[in-house]
Amino acid sequence: MNKLIALELKRSSLGPYHIAAVTSGAAVLAFQYLLAAIPHIDPMEPDIEMFSSYRHLIGMGSIICMAVFTVLAAVMAARFVVEEYTGKRAVLAFSYPVSRKRMFGAKLVLVFLYTAAAMLLCGSAVEGVFLITETFFPLCGDRLTFGVVLGAFGAVLCNGILAGLLGLLSLWAGLWKQSVPVTIVTAVITASLVCQIMAACSWIGAIVVLGAAGVLTAFAVTSMMRQIENMEV
Repeated sequence: MNKLIALELKRSSLGPYHIAAVTSGAAVLAFQYLLAAIPHIDPMEPDIEMFSSYRHLIGMGSIICMAVFTVLAAVMAARFVVEEYTGKRAVLAFSYPVSRKRMFGAKLVLVFLYTAAAMLLCGSAVEGVFLITETFFPLCGDRLTFGVVLGAFGAVLCNGILAGLLGLLSLWAGLWKQSVPVTIVTAVITASLVCQIMAACSWIGAIVVLGAAGVLTAFAVTSMMRQIENMEV
């Protein structure tokens, strides 16, 4: 499996995805500062208490980051999988002296691991920079504690895994229709729905959502494996 993933990395450059990940992280950081500054910009804001809480600020930033990386995962999956298994490219993909399932599985692992790792690194950098600057130039009126820091990185980890899972679920729809636009549109819709659910969830609810996404993704991967195995070119 490692050799197949290395082969995929040699065939395709990850440079554009690195740039997209860093740019997305910078945009989320700027947005989080904007949210923290709302009580200073508009003291009469009805939801001022929400923007004055580190838990809510970090939660919103992490959820937005998850949505962005879900779409990034869908774009990557569309490039590495959907395009490879449609049209004349499918003939080349099936010509390798490796089982279809192993080759396809390597692509899925690459997409998931890259998304989760990129989200973890960028999300940790975003929250790290935000919390460090808050110790010197606080915008939020809340009290910064070790529990807040621990919760921030826990949220980033949870949402990073969720972004990878949602990316694979979006791929399921795109591969079924053999369409790149369907993959990306599905990711946008799925991320929007999950963001709404996660925003209203407690930690227990977030874990339930993550577990449900894991079960659905396992089913989706099994279905895609079957589809690839039975695909004719």
